[in-house]
Amino acid sequence: MSNQQPNPEESVISLQNISRNFLTALQRQHDMLAFTLAGVRTSDAKIYDYYSNVSRIMPAPAAHLTHDQMIAYSRGLLLRTSINDLLALSAEVMNQVHLLCILIKTRGRNVQSNAETDKIIGQKQEAFVRMNLQEKFNEFEQTYNIISELEDAIFSIAAALRVLVRTGMVTNDDISPDGSLTLEFKAMKDIDDDSVEAGAKKTKMVDTQRTFRPGEMLDLTDEELLGLNITVAKFFHSLFRSVDEFGREQLEGNK
Repeated sequence: MSNQQPNPEESVISLQNISRNFLTALQRQHDMLAFTLAGVRTSDAKIYDYYSNVSRIMPAPAAHLTHDQMIAYSRGLLLRTSINDLLALSAEVMNQVHLLCILIKTRGRNVQSNAETDKIIGQKQEAFVRMNLQEKFNEFEQTYNIISELEDAIFSIAAALRVLVRTGMVTNDDISPDGSLTLEFKAMKDIDDDSVEAGAKKTKMVDTQRTFRPGEMLDLTDEELLGLNITVAKFFHSLFRSVDEFGREQLEGNK
């Protein structure tokens, strides 16, 4: 799966543009994941063999994987690349909204460019981009009083990626103080509601978790992998809402 990135042609820095671009990128990530999962589930051994032999030669025939082996291999690769893309999008959306926060805090309603001010803004933004994930969250909280309700979920995704790019087995280095690595998933669930017409369903978003302990292999179901996409979408919405509140407070105070 390719790393989805927002539309680079947007020239206006605004929360609306950032939100639209990143949610669109996340939707493409979700669609590609769903499409690939469908392909893996419905793959045909004969068609795979056909394409494997189209060129009539292989670079290393002894290393050729059978259809069943390729299903397992592609599933593992899909897991790693999908989680990596989600984490990359999460870090980049933080970079973009941080720049917006700097502009609001430094310039307020003044849109006029100033060389000295622009230099300070650029230096602060460059420093933020170089920060690790923990430092980024700390900067939002300490400088802009922006706290994400899904910070732990993003950290768990980062921890999962470290596990997957290593061996796939959870170690003591990956766990939290409670002795486990816990991933959070957002999902829609049907609920009973007497106010709903007969035959109709009412749904709501619920939180589910999966806990891994040292020595266990990290693997996710298709539904859980898709649930991580929804978790990141929820993180985006939470961050956008907090930045919107920050901007309103700052601009109202600068009237």
